[in-house]
Amino acid sequence: MKKLLTWALALTLMCGTVATFTGCGADRSEQLKIYAPGEYISPEVKDAFETWYEDQTGNPIEVVEDNFDTVEEIMTQIEMDRADYDLALPSDYYVERMIDKGLLLETGIDVTDIIKPEYIEQSRVSDPEMKYSVPYMYGTFGIMYDYSKTGEHITSWQAIFAGGDYEKKSSTKASVREAYTSALIYNARDALSAASDGFTDYGADYQAALQALYSDVSEASVAAARTTLEAQRSYIVKWDEEDVKFSMAGGNSDIEVALMWSCDAGYVMNDYEDDNGEEHTGNRNLWYVIPEEGGNIYMDCFVIPKYAANVDAARMFLQFICMKDNAILSSEWAGAISPVSEAYDELYAQYTAEAAEAPAEQKDWYDMYLDMLFPGAETRARCGIMRDYGDDESRVITMFNDVCPVA
Repeated sequence: MKKLLTWALALTLMCGTVATFTGCGADRSEQLKIYAPGEYISPEVKDAFETWYEDQTGNPIEVVEDNFDTVEEIMTQIEMDRADYDLALPSDYYVERMIDKGLLLETGIDVTDIIKPEYIEQSRVSDPEMKYSVPYMYGTFGIMYDYSKTGEHITSWQAIFAGGDYEKKSSTKASVREAYTSALIYNARDALSAASDGFTDYGADYQAALQALYSDVSEASVAAARTTLEAQRSYIVKWDEEDVKFSMAGGNSDIEVALMWSCDAGYVMNDYEDDNGEEHTGNRNLWYVIPEEGGNIYMDCFVIPKYAANVDAARMFLQFICMKDNAILSSEWAGAISPVSEAYDELYAQYTAEAAEAPAEQKDWYDMYLDMLFPGAETRARCGIMRDYGDDESRVITMFNDVCPVA
């Protein structure tokens, strides 16, 4: 990382800009610049787009991708430094923020007949008119656990936060929103239980109570979350940055339960390739659950920042990424599922057929695995949607930086 930063600084000085590390003197009409999380966009899809674009326009294009570790880095690059990225790939709550701040151009593509209706409805929370974002991948956060270690199936956030039998055997994301929100949900468990008749009826009352937590950055709630997270520190094995899923998959970790994104959980439950490129057999002892108190369902979306220099190429890429075959390739690469209806339906049929051929003793595992990748209505009802914290975001970040030793 230090070498990368040193190289980046040198190149920045040569280019005379802090906006981006790429494109010194490049012809921007022949370049599509994307700002996205690492290893999230398939190289095969990018190569195919370059060929398709030239076939469509007669002009060459080069896809140049820069990566961020957290969505909040978009604020520095685009909101503050006005970097001329043609596309960015933030999560839903940051789409909301960028719209509110006037930082986005219209996508020029109507996705309401392309994306599955339930995910259009979800995306409208952040982009009510669906003019500024194109959904790319969805997922959830919940708990991944090693059944061979727990000896029982996990149902509650108490497995992460309550200590007891799980003391010194848990992991929480070193990610402010996921850690904070899971602590909020745990702290509100009694109210959520009452709103759902003991977690048996996830209707409108429950959903309103859960969703309210995703906008709650009051001083009292932040202080309560701090207390919960600080109490957890004494029995945390590791704050998860990236490698917890691999250590749990390899069975060489003391961790029994971990706050996990569904895409990471799904990646190591099935056959996978680690960061060193080595192939591994998936760990069928690993299970994933949205706790009974509730979790999160997120949508990562492509947007066109207002400082984009090649808007036409950006809009063509959005059209291209929504084509069925490209959405399938993207899903297979990212370890998540595209909400593009045609791709979703084909992938669901494929995964369901594979599950049907599984041994009878693995049926429950495959049912869990399918619901993790393709959450049904009951599972989605237990999930809230992240919202922009606005000017109060710093209160949560300050708290988390004090609590998390690797933040």
